[in-house]
Amino acid sequence: MSSLTREQFIEQILKIVPEKFPLVRISRGDEIFSLKVNGVLVQLEDLYRRALLQPDEMRQQIERWIVELLRATEGSPDRGGSFEDLKERILPMVLSERDFAGPHRQTMAEPLVPGLRIAYAIDSDRTIAYIPRPQFNSWHISSDELHEAAINNLVARSEAMEAQAAQDESGQINLILFQTGDGYDASRILLPTLHDRLREHLGSPFAAAIPTHDILICFRNDAETVGRLKAQVEEDYRKMPHQVTDKLFLITADGIAPRMIE
Repeated sequence: MSSLTREQFIEQILKIVPEKFPLVRISRGDEIFSLKVNGVLVQLEDLYRRALLQPDEMRQQIERWIVELLRATEGSPDRGGSFEDLKERILPMVLSERDFAGPHRQTMAEPLVPGLRIAYAIDSDRTIAYIPRPQFNSWHISSDELHEAAINNLVARSEAMEAQAAQDESGQINLILFQTGDGYDASRILLPTLHDRLREHLGSPFAAAIPTHDILICFRNDAETVGRLKAQVEEDYRKMPHQVTDKLFLITADGIAPRMIE
């Protein structure tokens, strides 16, 4: 199954979905590696990567994917909700610039660093719905107000968060990994207190990577540690679903900056 091509994967979806959900309208999309589900264009790269990682669960993954997609796209009351009604569920999502040439053309977002933007999403129990610009415009608030609400919610969500630390032979911590599985680990690179909380362990500035939405790696900004972890970051980015970037960053007292290649 690991040799499953993208074309074979599309054929599997076009077979499985009508069998399980005969009323769903599904067809090939106009863009590369996409489908149209009830008229909505859907990119398949993330689902494909998950299927390659767990090939024995491919059918269950496809069925779960279509259920969540239908929940997110069919008559969601959040689409008409006011900012006051939804503000406690709004969270930031770090996305690649390339996403805005495809599925996130209409998503409300602000620049972060070259190649990345901060988008905003409404969190639900099993899905998230990105906020489109028309909905944001209807709220008549500033982008600063939206960003402040999202960051405050992220801070509150992260207060009791646990992390995994790795030490070298001398007992010095050289890596701290955030992988809670809630879908917002990469977003935690935006936490206002991240630098102050970790600098005593990792030094200042320290390096960080967000290869996927589900991983934030913070580590010492020394040649040995960076050299050891850079290849792992690139591999995670290449193989894992929910890609963000294979670039490295510096977390400084003043915020996030790209880490220049030495």
